[in-house]
Amino acid sequence: MRFRHVDPSPVLEHLRATSPAILILDWERERKAGGIAGLLNIQRPQPAGPARPAAVADVEFIAHRGPPSHAGVVLRFYFHLNSTAVGRPLTLVEAVEHIESVGAPEEYALAGHPDGGLISVSRSRLTFQSGDPITWWGP
Repeated sequence: MRFRHVDPSPVLEHLRATSPAILILDWERERKAGGIAGLLNIQRPQPAGPARPAAVADVEFIAHRGPPSHAGVVLRFYFHLNSTAVGRPLTLVEAVEHIESVGAPEEYALAGHPDGGLISVSRSRLTFQSGDPITWWGP
């Protein structure tokens, strides 16, 4: 199930109340080269970093990156909460597939939206997910 959270407050309150294990990961297997050098193909893509522990403040930072000019930050990282995935770090596409198909009841992912707020992905509806699920979002 996928939900758009224009106001991330309920999500952040849930995180503070439940203290989940939060991992921050890169969306893709390789970080894309940026800036002018990236346009000129001077820089090579770098491998994605490993999964790292994150805090609620990290989620809050991504959730409040509102202007589209900050899309590079928002669209680079996602959060995997209460992960049951084993092995190598998952890309966002792999994490969404894992969570929606075999994820644990309290396992979910959070990704920033370029216009601010968050997208949440879970196998079943969580307490902070309200309204109708979205069908238009895909990493």
